Amino acid sequence: MSLDYTILGVLMEQPTHGYSIKKHLLETFSKKLGINDGQLYPALAKLEQRGWIIKEIVEQQRSPTKHRYRLTSAGESAFLEWLSAGGPLATDRYEYFWREELLQKCSFFRYLRPEDVVAQLRARILEVDQKMDELQKVLDRMLANHEDPYRRHVVEYGIRFQEMQRDWLQGLVLELANAEATPVSVAVEA
Repeated sequence: MSLDYTILGVLMEQPTHGYSIKKHLLETFSKKLGINDGQLYPALAKLEQRGWIIKEIVEQQRSPTKHRYRLTSAGESAFLEWLSAGGPLATDRYEYFWREELLQKCSFFRYLRPEDVVAQLRARILEVDQKMDELQKVLDRMLANHEDPYRRHVVEYGIRFQEMQRDWLQGLVLELANAEATPVSVAVEA
């Protein structure tokens, strides 16, 4: 994810505080997005150094001062240039393999008992179903609130991706159930 440009995109809508940026991203996409203050505030500082955003200090009587960030014209130009640029969707054709530990494990499942593999796969299916339920709730809220159709399509993509994972996992479980268990011998050097 390009956190810098995502932040700029949020600021295209209106000037806001760092906490509000984080909240917006978590509510729009997922609470499990994984953006924390240790990522957000250094990214904001970097954007400020580039001259793409300005930090305004907002004094409050009964609370600590807040920092409100707003886009500069240079930041808006950089964002729109990034947004309109084409380019490859992925830099590494095996990126999916390195990002998904289950796929790495799957490459070596032959060393486990089939019932242990099936147990792992079924647990993963439950996780995928939970993610799909969460995304469906987000989508339902977006539809009810007539939110941005492009953002809605991002959530729909997430649901379809989870459906694909579930189908793949279920197919693997079915294949294991139909296959005869063949012991795998592992050569051990003496």
